[in-house]
Formats: sequence, C-alpha cells, structure tokens
Amino acid sequence: MAKKLWVKMFGGFSVRYGDEVLGFGRQRDSKFAQLFQILMTRPGMGFDKGAIMRFLYGREEVEVPNASLNNTIFRLRKYLETSPLPEGNYLILNEGVLRFDIVVPVESDVWRFESIIQEFEREQDRQKKAEFCKDGFELYQGEFLPQLSSEQWVIEKSKDYKEMYFELLNYLLPYLKEERDYRSIENMSARATELYPFEGWESWRIESLIALGHYKEAEKVYQETAAYVQEIGGFLSKNQQTRFYKLGDGMRHPEGRAEDIRRYLMEQEGKEGAYSCTLPGFLDCFRVVKRTAARKGTICFILLLCTILDAGGCPADDREYCKKQGKKLCSSFKAYLRRGDIYTKYSESQYLLLCIGAGRENVPDIGTRIDKDYRKRCGGRGSIGYRLLDDGNME
Repeated sequence: MAKKLWVKMFGGFSVRYGDEVLGFGRQRDSKFAQLFQILMTRPGMGFDKGAIMRFLYGREEVEVPNASLNNTIFRLRKYLETSPLPEGNYLILNEGVLRFDIVVPVESDVWRFESIIQEFEREQDRQKKAEFCKDGFELYQGEFLPQLSSEQWVIEKSKDYKEMYFELLNYLLPYLKEERDYRSIENMSARATELYPFEGWESWRIESLIALGHYKEAEKVYQETAAYVQEIGGFLSKNQQTRFYKLGDGMRHPEGRAEDIRRYLMEQEGKEGAYSCTLPGFLDCFRVVKRTAARKGTICFILLLCTILDAGGCPADDREYCKKQGKKLCSSFKAYLRRGDIYTKYSESQYLLLCIGAGRENVPDIGTRIDKDYRKRCGGRGSIGYRLLDDGNME
C-alpha cells in the first residue's frame, strides 16, 4: 500500500508522510508554511499567484509582493527537498498559476471536508445524505488553523468551514431525531457545544438527555446555558431562545420520594441578600405575585427598572462597560435589598427588581440606597437611573 501525505488543519496543524512527521521546525507559522497550507486546502488544484499574494500579505506593506512570493516558493521547495517525502517536483508554477503536484497520494482533511459537502448537497437520498453528514462531522475536529486565527485568509476560510459544519448538523440532528437515535444526538451536540458554545446546540443536547432519562445532567446543562444567556443579554437568536425555553418548560424528573423532592427545592443555606434568577424565572415570579396581589390586601409589591448610566447620565450602550458595571450593581442589590426581594438582568444595561412588601412610597428610598452604594463601588464615577414599572395598581 502506497504511503500517503496526511495533512490536518482542523483544530491544529500537523503533517506526516506515512509514519514520518513534517514538522516545519521553527517555521510552522512562517509564510512558506502558510503557502503549503493554502495549497493543501485543495491539493493538486491551481492557485493564481495574485490570490496567493493577497492571502499571504494582505494589508502588509511589502515592497515587491511578487518577488517575496517567489522567494517563499523557493524556500518551500527547498524544505520539501529535505523532508521525508520522496524526490519530486512538488511545486508547479505555470503562467502565474501555482499548484502542489500529486507526486504521492495526498489526504487533506479540509479538502475532504469540502468534497463531502459537495456530495451531500448533490445527494437526494436522505439516508445517504445523513451518512455524508456523519463523515463530515468526524472530519471537523475544530476551527481551521486556530494558531493562525489572526490571519485574514484564515479568518475567511474558517468562517466558510464553520458554516459548512453547521449546515451538516442542521440536517443531521433532525434526521437522527426522526430515527430516535438520541444517543448519537447527545454525543454530537455535546461536541458541537464544546466547539461552539451558546450557538444553539445546547438545546439539542438537553432534549436528547431528557429523552435518554438523564434528567439531572439535562437540568445542569439547562441552568448553565440559561445563566449564560442571561449574563450576555440574550445572545441566542429569537428562534433559539424560544426553543431553549420551551425545553425548560418541558423539563421533568422521574418520580422521587417526598423528602428528596423537598431537599431538591430548598435553597442552599447561608445565601444572603436578594434572590438572583434568570429572566424566565423572574417572569414567573412576577406573574404569581401580580395574581396574588389582585386579591385585595393580600400582598403589596413594587417592580423597578434599574438602568446603568454613562458619564453623561444617559443609558450606557458599551457592552464591556455594562458587563463590568453590572457586577458592581448586582453586589449593591445583594447588599441593600432584602432576602425576599428578586432581581434579574433584562438587557446589557437594564435590571429588574421585584421588591415584595414595599409600596410606591418606598421607591425613592430604595433607589437612593442602591445608587449610593453603587457609586461607592464605582469610585464615585458611576450612577444608575430607576423607574417604577408596577405597584400592583398598574395595568
């Protein structure tokens, strides 16, 4: 069996010929190594020199790009001559087109991946399409050349490969659901989530874990994802969020003993200050309180909107600033709201407070205390705005 030149570029870069490694030494990220990688995206096919120069030099100020590329080709050719590869003219330059000649059999993971995508899109049979998806899924071991993630040509190629990977998963996971193959869905969605967290694959994993009866693990994934979605202000698309929260509504546990259920419901001891929860949880709490308050004299409450302001006194719109200041504001909530009060993050700069047992007349005092503590935490440079949204009498 003839030896092959194996080139891996998903999740890292490695090259071997049979059992021998082509390490590129200290030049792994050099221009001549990048030239080799470009050629290996489609081994045997031609690349216009102008396109290669744009890939390699981009916005760099190179006095004579053509001369620089010729030098790079020369260096790569010399490296290949000293490599474990058998003798041969691997780099063919003809009329401004450069290609890697297939002197030995070549297997490139990214080129095989692209070929699978093409076969998948041409295929009409559903089962065969699913098989192509599985093959592509196994090949895609991570981002394209992550060590070169700042290079423009790598950024562009990586984006294309990611879209292809998502295309395969968006076909394969619904197919596997129809086949009731929840074990495969769980394995694949877990790996997709590891590569691309919070892109919507968590929903597939949660659904498969529930179907497999792994309720505790499903709830753990759900809570972690819900907390993150809340933290970043709803980064998932609307469709993804809708599907995700529907899964939360359908979360169930197997039958348990009364004592186990009671223990599951209890909050951890020692937690002081207001209760923090996700937006869907807050919504449920508010609606229950609102319904209870409808019975005259049963309960009173106020719902406040608290907004992080910028230096000019306007609602802050800088995401990083809001993220940093939001942590300080939450500390103020815990310090100056009571244990029975509830708060949540609504958007990057807005928080909702539900104060049980307080009335409209308490709004200035609550707002002032929180603002004062928040200013201290910000060194006197920050401020918040607050507004009453409901006091039980507003529709």
